Amino acid sequence: KIEQEALSIRERMGIVLKSVRADEFTVFSSLFTAKEGRMGVVVTFIAILELIRQHVLEFVQAEPFGPIYVKSISEEE
Repeated sequence: KIEQEALSIRERMGIVLKSVRADEFTVFSSLFTAKEGRMGVVVTFIAILELIRQHVLEFVQAEPFGPIYVKSISEEE
């Protein structure tokens, strides 16, 4: 019997925070792993949205249809 391991949003929030820095922008698409499939994308996206809601991350997009960047908000701001 094969069982699929459940993906945790809390754990994914920690992984995202380790990947994003306050002093440089990270490309939004680099935070997703294709091998995890649709469920991995959904869990990662929800984790990112929760971090934005908590004012830990910010999204930046300079122009319409341009690349989206993610940046950690430093505590001094």
